[in-house]
Amino acid sequence: MSKKNVADALHIFYELNECFSDAYWETNDINQKDSFFAMKSILQDELDELHKLSLQDHAYPYEPMNPSLLKLSGKLRALLPELNRHVYRQKTEDRFVELIPDACELFES
Repeated sequence: MSKKNVADALHIFYELNECFSDAYWETNDINQKDSFFAMKSILQDELDELHKLSLQDHAYPYEPMNPSLLKLSGKLRALLPELNRHVYRQKTEDRFVELIPDACELFES
């Protein structure tokens, strides 16, 4: 398994951020909305830090900058087996299933 670089991380995080937005708008449950919003906020903080890097830095290996990402990793791992209870559109669920393992691998690197 090769170490992912900053460009890989940005791609995964943009996709995951979009999934959080979709899931937020697709659910009617206020507690689930809060949960998706909180996860999106943590991820957005990391994206904000990554945006400060120059384009030349995108080839470097990715290292998490925000310590809250470990909490997000735990939340995502807990969400994965429960997706069908919280995410209603199949397209959104499929994207989460694809992205969560990649994101957690990055968060824990």
